[in-house]
Amino acid sequence: MTRSRQFGSGDILFTEGDAVEGVFYVRSGSVEVLRRRDGTEIVLGAIHGGQVLGEMGVVVNRAQRSATARAVTEGEVEFIGAAEFLDRISYSPEDARALIERLCHRLHDLEDRIVEDEQRLRPHGARNSLGEALAVRDVILAADSGDLRRQLPEPLHVGTVPFLVGRAVLSGEQAPPREPHLELQDHVPLRLSRNHFAIVRHDGRYHVRDLRSTLGTMVNGRPIGEHFGSDEAPLVAGENEVVAGGKGSPFVFFITIADEGTRDD
Repeated sequence: MTRSRQFGSGDILFTEGDAVEGVFYVRSGSVEVLRRRDGTEIVLGAIHGGQVLGEMGVVVNRAQRSATARAVTEGEVEFIGAAEFLDRISYSPEDARALIERLCHRLHDLEDRIVEDEQRLRPHGARNSLGEALAVRDVILAADSGDLRRQLPEPLHVGTVPFLVGRAVLSGEQAPPREPHLELQDHVPLRLSRNHFAIVRHDGRYHVRDLRSTLGTMVNGRPIGEHFGSDEAPLVAGENEVVAGGKGSPFVFFITIADEGTRDD
């Protein structure tokens, strides 16, 4: 079943815990995705006109919504029932290709977790599906917020990728699947996950990959992670803003990539 709906700023399209009955195609306007954590409302990012909201819940047959969707502006959405959405994917190669790309990112991350679990049991056994370690000299990671600058006072020259950023383990928590290269302190309400994001390189470019963090990552204003269309975003030559932990998070980074034309692979 398909139906359109006008919405105004502040309207709730669905709430965390609601049943997953279909997806929303945002025809116009902007919708923010948020979660409540330790009693605090945290905005993870925004979906804009031309994008789909909530499709992963349908594809993986999730019973309940894992976040809340709230309108930022006036606009219009088209609700597409689960069965019809799956039919559309079946008959549209373009839509199917886009969905497959998003699912592949998630599959790679799942494989990565399996590999890391095996590595902890058999340390000399498995490979890391984030990619083999690659020496680099053209990536600089720096703090772009006062709170973070106290932990990262000087720009950090990244020596190898993949390069993982995460949070120090709290009392009673298990160790993360991977040991972060940069481990930071956080406090309640937690914004940073134990394994939050990684800088990776493939297809001749650098990317940031969200590692299924609780609150997602924003790369140059584009949200990535569990609640959005992709787990990965490319980095551009020059400065890139990366925010770990949703809108308003104190974990704001600059990742500077030297001009690709000056690289000497």
